[in-house]
Amino acid sequence: MTTPNDSWKSAELRAAEAQVDARFKEAQDLANRLKETPLPPVPPVDFKAIAQQVERAAQERDAPEQLKALKRKVDAGEFTWEDVVSGKAAQDPDVQAMQQENVNKMKQAFQMLQEGMTAEEIMDAQRPRRGGDDADQLDPDIFTEDKW
Repeated sequence: MTTPNDSWKSAELRAAEAQVDARFKEAQDLANRLKETPLPPVPPVDFKAIAQQVERAAQERDAPEQLKALKRKVDAGEFTWEDVVSGKAAQDPDVQAMQQENVNKMKQAFQMLQEGMTAEEIMDAQRPRRGGDDADQLDPDIFTEDKW
């Protein structure tokens, strides 16, 4: 980094510049090595299997509203589940709403991780509750025929 008129620079500044130059050269060398490093092939994505999982989730009684909206469109023939998971239907507003909801859940999970929660605690916190807040306190046997 020496220029013809840099006599004004202190020894500390020259040392700092030398460190920057050395780190920059190291970064360039690393970038060149990475360019030459072969990457493993990306495995093909099984969109059909993923689509089947999403379809099953959409059929659940407690499926999120965004997923139910997509199910109505798939049932109407506007697109297929494979279109949804492969990105072919990415311009659809309901697909975008579902994606945004997933992004929001990921952000929430990341925040919970930073707060020290375990993966199991996060999954429990994000699991939909059936029947509202009091559903966990209901006696499941109340729904059997002999209790009517």
